[in-house]
Amino acid sequence: MHSCMSTVYFISGLGADERMFQFLHLKCKNKVYVRWIQPYDDEPLHDYALRLADQITEPNPVLVGMSFGGVVAIELSKFLNPRKTILISSIASSKILPWYYRLMGFLRLHRIIPVPWLKRFHFVGPVLFGASTKAEKALLKQVILETDPHFLRWAIGQLLNWHQPDHYENCVMLHGTADRILPMGTYPGIIKVKRAGHLMVLSHASEISAILDKILEDCES
Repeated sequence: MHSCMSTVYFISGLGADERMFQFLHLKCKNKVYVRWIQPYDDEPLHDYALRLADQITEPNPVLVGMSFGGVVAIELSKFLNPRKTILISSIASSKILPWYYRLMGFLRLHRIIPVPWLKRFHFVGPVLFGASTKAEKALLKQVILETDPHFLRWAIGQLLNWHQPDHYENCVMLHGTADRILPMGTYPGIIKVKRAGHLMVLSHASEISAILDKILEDCES
């Protein structure tokens, strides 16, 4: 079985890092985990993506974005010409954002909620994110507590006010049918992972690994 030639760049969820992908076992050997960088105040997402792209050195990369990382992957795709853009537990259009998120963005609640409250989110996090095992809950709590408040506030604002009215066609979508954070849209060709929540990259890692291996194999041939 040949391993993929393209370098696969992984972009994690809100403030999280490569630990989110730790349970994936892929045949592909060329993996790079893109690190979040500090955003400037009110930096537009596209400008941020341009700076983040310094870490993506391969021409025609494969981008794998999870959750907010998927939104960033779409912004990167607009100028990087990737071989493939893969979204895990993410959205390909801002129209699919649930109305209550859009309302939050409109009211600018992410600017007024005190950071300690955002951090306390780890108590309800497991329920919303679908973290069920001890390891998943521990990792989720760790990631939430470690996330830089400035980054968190900026990223939530970017997500709530993201403008991508049309469904971004050039991507493959993997979504859990039980995702409570970003409920699954009905897109043609969406790959559904049954009974999986938002953190399916952890909870359904072997299933996701098999799906990714197949997609990566196809994009080499």
